Amino acid sequence: MPKTPPNVFDYHDAMIAAHAVLGSAAALLTAPAAILIGRYFRSRSWWFKVHVTLQTFTAIFVITGTILSLVAVNANGNGTQLTGRLKDPHHDFGLSILILFLLQFVIGVGAHYTHSAAPAKGSVFPTLTTPKSPLRHVHVVFGVIMTALMYAGVKTGMDEWDNVADNGTLVPKGIRIAYWVLFGLAVAAYLFGWILEPIRGGSERNSVADAGSMEKVQE
Repeated sequence: MPKTPPNVFDYHDAMIAAHAVLGSAAALLTAPAAILIGRYFRSRSWWFKVHVTLQTFTAIFVITGTILSLVAVNANGNGTQLTGRLKDPHHDFGLSILILFLLQFVIGVGAHYTHSAAPAKGSVFPTLTTPKSPLRHVHVVFGVIMTALMYAGVKTGMDEWDNVADNGTLVPKGIRIAYWVLFGLAVAAYLFGWILEPIRGGSERNSVADAGSMEKVQE
């Protein structure tokens, strides 16, 4: 039985809605955008500043969203819901995301100040084969894992709203469709970036080979 009319957002529902907006912005916009900037534009001088700016917004959204979620559940007398009979996968995802993101942010800063050799000309997968600090590899892996957890957090959060909203409303179908569209586009763009690496590597190898042939002819 809903506690409030469907068109009324009490304190609990308002806090949860704000939490959802911030969490969705982080998971569907700023975090994947930051990853894609690193995937496609690492050769540009501006990529790191944009990457850091986007992840700074992600940090603000994640931390603020976590605080709002704790305030919301506590307002209904349910403690933090991080432990006990009221804990569920959405809360587990949320806590994991917060911890992993803070760790990822520190690793990213540390990785930035390590040395990375220039990618070898014609390398098939320069992301994997270029000599670099292990921190850089860890940062990439952690980033993908964290973003996957954030997508899972949004999905379970939508499911949870259907069960805990005081006004008894359900997440609109359009929002669920938008989630899957943005999720699919981000995954496709990321995978396409990996597919491009060997294609670019092949083009570079051919260019090097052509240049070598021309030099021999001129000799």
